[in-house]
Amino acid sequence: MLEEYTRKRDFRSTAEPRSQPEPGNAPGGSLYVIQKHNAHRIHFDLRLELNGVLKSWAVPKGLSDDPSDRRIAIMTEDHPMAYATFSGEIPEGEYGAGTVEIWDTGKFVNITIENGKVQPLPEALERGHFVIYLKGDKLNGTYAFTRLGREWLIVKKREEHRLRSEIDVKGHRITITNPHKELDAGISKAELVEYYSEIAPLMLPHVRDRPVSMLRFPEGVRGEKFFQKNIPDYFPDWLESKCIERKGGVTCYPIIRDEAGIVYLGAQVVVPHIIAARADKPDTPDEMIFDLDPSLPDVPSLRSAARRLKDFLESLGFTPYIMTTGGRGYHIAVPITRELDSDGVRGFALKIAETLARYDSSLTTEFIKERRKGRIFIDVNRISTMQTSVAPYAARSERGLPIASPFAWDELPNISPTSYTIRNHPKEDAWSDFFARAVSVRDIVKKLT
Repeated sequence: MLEEYTRKRDFRSTAEPRSQPEPGNAPGGSLYVIQKHNAHRIHFDLRLELNGVLKSWAVPKGLSDDPSDRRIAIMTEDHPMAYATFSGEIPEGEYGAGTVEIWDTGKFVNITIENGKVQPLPEALERGHFVIYLKGDKLNGTYAFTRLGREWLIVKKREEHRLRSEIDVKGHRITITNPHKELDAGISKAELVEYYSEIAPLMLPHVRDRPVSMLRFPEGVRGEKFFQKNIPDYFPDWLESKCIERKGGVTCYPIIRDEAGIVYLGAQVVVPHIIAARADKPDTPDEMIFDLDPSLPDVPSLRSAARRLKDFLESLGFTPYIMTTGGRGYHIAVPITRELDSDGVRGFALKIAETLARYDSSLTTEFIKERRKGRIFIDVNRISTMQTSVAPYAARSERGLPIASPFAWDELPNISPTSYTIRNHPKEDAWSDFFARAVSVRDIVKKLT
């Protein structure tokens, strides 16, 4: 990986660091450095951390902060991570002889989107096009890299003028960039952050200590949307994380511990999605979630299905709670004690759904949409280990910014899945006693057998 770097240098003569790959930073964000290099002519070297080395480009004129500028770059050999802090004189006769000084340094985030998801940077680099956000001492913004034969073209993407404001939440300073940015018609980013500031006390008990998957829509409801699970390096140190190992690798999720964490994610234009378990026991759910997903836009039938599920769950000894999703259906959640693993809880929930669907022709547990034939799908897959569901009180990335809102059962005749938005949110938590009503699935199974 660093063979070419080593071959070009005599380390008995140059003070440049010896070649040694190092472990990369945590997933989600990495180091970048721009060095001003006064060799036979002045140019700039851009270096991005990737897989333990610095991917490097020589940029004759340097990166520009002007979107109308197009800068040509030539990709050079990989450099060791230690080069990120190198400055000094490379002796005459050595490769790159001249003075090197650090011009800018900071973190970058890969925001290359492919089919609605973040494309891994190694894949994007191989294909010859990637987009990164630079957050440094001098540069701040989004840059697109495109390979043109042997050269690369670097262009800064146009953004609105980056205004900044700050708020203090429980002793934590939270910076809001572009507070006037329009997320939807007449709804600004500042209004979204204000909503999260107001709703945080109600929302916190339902998201506290849970791994968060972040659905991001930084360009508003009409822009690109993508899931980001790994916490980026530029998130503040006080926002904790939890790394969970699965078959697909290790994912480091943000963990909300206080109201400031909720507001910070709001400032990042995030729709928080959570798992049905807490971070200390990520495979042991403390709630069963039934997602009522209609095939047709028939709210009266959806309400009837919700009532039937409620009655059935209560007959078994559970206490069901309901919330809007801000989308097509309702979520019905049941608090349970932490005993069974995800497969066990999901399996029991599926039996409940199958039993209900067996006696009600308007319901189905058929996963494949084409086979549902207009019926309401009772989805229990949100309980699975790798699955998430939208967090209570999360603002959705849809027109009008509807929210997923808990409400009381007696309000059901008047509440549709999109009734609540960030502008008419509840002032009290209809799920305030949720965790106090937890019951044992194991005990209920014993009663039934």
